[in-house]
Formats: sequence, structure tokens, C-alpha cells
Amino acid sequence: MSGFALAVEVPRRKLGEKGFTCESECPLFGEIARLNLVGHSTYEVQIISIVPREDDAASATRSRISLRLGTRVVRELYEEERNSMGRNLRLVAVIVLAMLVSLYCTAQTFSGQLAGIVPNVEIAWQDILQDVGVGTSGDRTWRKEIAFASKNGYVVPNTPQMEKLIAISRKRPALNRVQNILVFEQDHALVNQMNLSPEQLLSIRMIALEAKAEMERLWAQMKHQQDVFREKLVLLLERLETRILANLTPTQAELWLQPQVR
Repeated sequence: MSGFALAVEVPRRKLGEKGFTCESECPLFGEIARLNLVGHSTYEVQIISIVPREDDAASATRSRISLRLGTRVVRELYEEERNSMGRNLRLVAVIVLAMLVSLYCTAQTFSGQLAGIVPNVEIAWQDILQDVGVGTSGDRTWRKEIAFASKNGYVVPNTPQMEKLIAISRKRPALNRVQNILVFEQDHALVNQMNLSPEQLLSIRMIALEAKAEMERLWAQMKHQQDVFREKLVLLLERLETRILANLTPTQAELWLQPQVR
């Protein structure tokens, strides 16, 4: 109900020498991918379930294995976002960077120094990708949310009203902010008091489900770097809260952010 089921064939080598005994051990588990439905829409999806299809003939071969993937939709990618000037500039920057790295590695190979520079190239690559905005959410303009909230009388991103509400939330411990988001996963008393429409409830529950998966993924990546994890969690929470508030009226938003929520 919140994603797509896919049947795919992948090389066995991508699953490691010993394969996997549970889906959480599979390298594909939790990965974010882009799914293009020809003639329809493009989605960003996360792989949340992996089941081998051993009954399939292709699974019996040595080189490939058939898998059934369960995915959840992270977001729909609209045409202007897929083909925006900012995205195109970032792609150009990445292509140019790849060419420069390739030329640099080639030059170092001829001088016999390739092995020594590979780790530094990888670190530089990650740093520059972050600088140009690839794979980050810092370049969000909230255009879709602004239009939607303005049309429906909800809290509009990038307005003093939104900033005031986010400022209230910033004063709270991160754990309290996490709990506040996850109340929408279930029939919490607060949710019933807010008198949400079915459309509001569905949209916000989708955000809450995404939030849980994103936080779990962030913890899996950063659990050995506690300081970095806390910094990234705060940024993630602010983005999620903005999305939720853009689906609430000012009255509902104030009720949601009341201090007694735990």
C-alpha cells in the first residue's frame, strides 16, 4: 500500500561470497533507488524487503539470482525536479569531477603512485559531492509544499509562522521530537484530538513511516559517530517537521507541538 513489489535478477557476486541468510545482511537492503514507471511517474524508493525466488529458473544458474523486492515510496519525483536547472548543473559538476579524477588517477598510475592516492581520491569525491548537493536535502526550496499548504490553508514553509513553530520544536530534546513525529504511526489520543481529514492523516502517516525508516538508516550509518549522528538527526527532524506542518492548519500545528506530547 505504500510502495511497489518488484521481481529482479542480480549477479550473485553482488550478494557477497556467502549470499545472505536474512534480508538485513543483504547489501541491497535499505538502499535508496529511482524507479521509473514508463508512461507514468518516477519515484524514489527504499528497499525494505528481499526474498529469493528460488523457484525461478534463473535462480538455479551460477551467475544470477532472482529476487522479489518490496519497496516503499520515499517521494515522487516531479518533472521539474527531474529536469531542473539545479539538478542539471549538479550532474555536469559530477561529470566534470569524474573526468578530472580519472585524468589524475591516470597520471599517477604512470608515476607509480596510484595505490597511495586512491583513499584520498575517495575522500575528496565524497566531500565534493556534498558541496555540489548530490544526495543531500539541503537544496530543498519547498515549492511543492508551499503551493499545497497555501491552497489548503495549512502552515506554509519559509514563512514567519513556520519559523516560529520550528523554533518551538528546536527547544525540545531530540527524543521528544522523534516521539512527536511517530505519534502519527498509530491511533494516538493526540491524533484523534487534532481532527485530521482522511487526506491529512494519510499524508502525514506516510511521512511518519518515511521518518522511521530514515532515522533507522541514519543510526545504522552513524552509530559509531555519535556527535555526527546527533547533528544529522537534528537536520533530519527539522525537515520532517516542516513537511508535517505543511499538512496541518495553524490550530492543528499548535496542538501537535504542545509540551505535554511525549
